[in-house]
Order: sequence, then C-alpha cells, then structure tokens
Amino acid sequence: MSAGFIASSYFTFTLKKDWQFSFYVFGVLTVVVALLIGLFVKDDYRHKQSAKEKQMMEHVNMKVLFSKNHLITYILIFCSLYGFFSMMTWLPYYLQTERGVSGSQTGIIASLVPWASIPGALLFGFLSDRIKNKKILIVLLSILGTVCQFVIPYTNSFSYMIVGLIVYGLIGKLALDPVLISYIADNTPSSMYSRAYSIFNFAGMSSSIFAPYITGYLAEATGKIEIGFYVSGVLLLVGGFLFLFSDSKPATTVLKLKRIEIEKV
Repeated sequence: MSAGFIASSYFTFTLKKDWQFSFYVFGVLTVVVALLIGLFVKDDYRHKQSAKEKQMMEHVNMKVLFSKNHLITYILIFCSLYGFFSMMTWLPYYLQTERGVSGSQTGIIASLVPWASIPGALLFGFLSDRIKNKKILIVLLSILGTVCQFVIPYTNSFSYMIVGLIVYGLIGKLALDPVLISYIADNTPSSMYSRAYSIFNFAGMSSSIFAPYITGYLAEATGKIEIGFYVSGVLLLVGGFLFLFSDSKPATTVLKLKRIEIEKV
C-alpha cells in the first residue's frame, strides 16, 4: 500500500500530472504483488482440532472475539485509520488551497507519510516482538500520533509541518498496525485468527468510508479544512485513552485454548 501510494503520487503530481495515470500505476503494482504472493507464499498449514479443543471451542464460540481487549482494539484501529484516510484523501487539497503548495510538489510532500512509515513499521514491529506488555507502547504511539495530527494544521511554519508529516509517518497508523496485530494474536486462539482479523480489518476499513465524507462535510460547514485533522487527532486520543482500560493479560478462556494448542505441537 505504501509503495503504491508513493509511486502513484509521484507520477501523478510530478511526471504525468494525470490522475488516470496514477490509477494505472497503482493497479499494475497491485497485480504484481498478487502474482508475487501466488508464486512465493506457501500455505501448507492445516489446523486439526482435538476433541478437547472442539469441546472448548463450542463453549466459547464467537465470544472470544468480542472480549474487552478485542473491542477496545477494534475501536482504536478505527480511530487510527480514520486519521490516516482523512489525511491521505484531503492532504493534497489542503496543501494546495491552504498552504499554497504547487501541484508538482503536493505529491512529493503527501508521500512523506508512507515513506516514513516504512522504517517506522519495521522498527515498532521489531519492538513489539520484544515487549511483553504492549499496552504502554500502543498508548504512547496513540498520543504521539495525536500530537502530529494537531501540529500539521496548527503550525504556521512550513518546516514544522513537514517534520510533523514525517514523524506521523514514523509513529502513526502504519507503525501502530503491527503492534495491534500482535496484540490481537496474543488475545486470540490461533484457530480463530482469520475471524479475528476479518473483524479487525472491518473495523479499520470502515473508517475509510466515514473519514473522507466527514472531513469534507466539516470543511464545507466551517469553511476550514483544518477542523477535519483536529477531529482525527481527538479520535486517536480517545482510542488511546480507552486502551488504558484494556487488560494486560488475555482472558482465562483464551489462555486455556492456547495451552491446548501448544500441547498439540
């Protein structure tokens, strides 16, 4: 996603200056990724449930996927992606209309976020594997992301805005994603990963529907597009605050299921 956005933004605003061409670039990259997955990704895993595990699963059912930890994580990923999609859809327009940035530079500046997110995702994914209590890291990333969401539209300094975009890329949505995914894995039996991540993705991607519309509506109602960025920051702060109430350890039922799965290996 990051690579596709970088490439399409660069071609659109600096080379071709043609939105239709950017769609072609993104489409070609998507096909290439699909082919690479088909050729090199092997899925030989077959999960076989024991009688004890089946009995436990029948008792637990879908309740495991809607525990307090899961629900708070779903809310946080919605809040995180809301800010990301709001920024990615409205940032080029904001740069041109409010900051007076030329069209040739808009794509380069907007692509700073996904560029910075590449090392950010790798770094925080690495840290997530080595930190037992991910709660502190998740709350910290949420707070820092909120600060960036406020700084970008608030500051009058063009340099500070650029710094805010780069820092947001490093610690924003794409850095928070691998930590939240790992947190979901810690709180979910491996036999239910597919269902857990489908709900996780649904919660996150539903924000892509609301964010552009609500940001546009607020811009028309108030005459200021900055209000949309502030709303994104507040939502992310709310999501981070709610995460303070999550439990550090998975539910007892999940621990039992994971213990059964480990015994089978």
